[in-house]
Amino acid sequence: MTKPPQRVEMISIADIAVVNPRLRSQKIHKTITQSIELVGLKRPITVRRVPSTQGALPYALICGQGRLESYKLLGQSEIAALVLDVDEETGHVMSIVENIARRTPRAVETMEQVRVLKHRGYSDEEIAAKLGCTASWVNQVNHLLECGEKRLLAAAESGHIPLHLAVSISRANDSDAQKLLLEAYDSGELKGRKVTVVRRILEQRARSGKQGNNAFAKVPPRKPMTPEDLTKLYRREVEVHRRIQKKSEFIQQSLLLARQIFKELFANKEFCALLKAEKLTSIPQPLADLLPRGGLRR
Repeated sequence: MTKPPQRVEMISIADIAVVNPRLRSQKIHKTITQSIELVGLKRPITVRRVPSTQGALPYALICGQGRLESYKLLGQSEIAALVLDVDEETGHVMSIVENIARRTPRAVETMEQVRVLKHRGYSDEEIAAKLGCTASWVNQVNHLLECGEKRLLAAAESGHIPLHLAVSISRANDSDAQKLLLEAYDSGELKGRKVTVVRRILEQRARSGKQGNNAFAKVPPRKPMTPEDLTKLYRREVEVHRRIQKKSEFIQQSLLLARQIFKELFANKEFCALLKAEKLTSIPQPLADLLPRGGLRR
């Protein structure tokens, strides 16, 4: 098969038709745009030339929709493009193959590259330019690597904890780390299962040190779950939620009973007189709300 003729040209963005648009992750697209703004376009887009009799625009996009959209957002009018002289069907097949073959490296692999480049003497800014990220991100990852915080790195890589919070925890003692976790929960930065995951990391960290297992080791694939496994898991989760609900109902009933008891006691003049005599006039606000007008004042 003869390779189609190709060359890189600067072409007008307005002359490119996106014939097969795809929905994109806003988070990933934002990262692409920031990278292009920071270090420029590292790889040209791919387009095919369209004869004037087959389309209104002279070029049709084959690969690089994200980069093209980022250039538009950044206000650019031209973009570097690999221009191919192929027909519509060939261009469509090339687009499919390109999108399937492209593999985004895992964050953990990028973190390992930070370690390698740092050992070779590159600065944070130089590493950031090579990896298409920010110098701040490189600095934070390198700090965790140097401190041996493999659990925190793994949690950050899997999205369970923000990288900056992982760095703050690595610099704190156990009690301060717990405070940071509580503050992150109060601010809404950590929610739901993420809180449980980070709390477990802190417990393991306090018990057996920072490093734990090698976070950069390849994790063996899990055995696929059978329908029977899923059924058992579902039943176990249902039972857990049923117990939680029963405990919640019991606590609610206990609180209502306690409230009624105190309400009746506060309505008893002899009981209130006894409290005053013993100088027990300072009580929690929820109980004070049950007092008759005037409270326990003399």
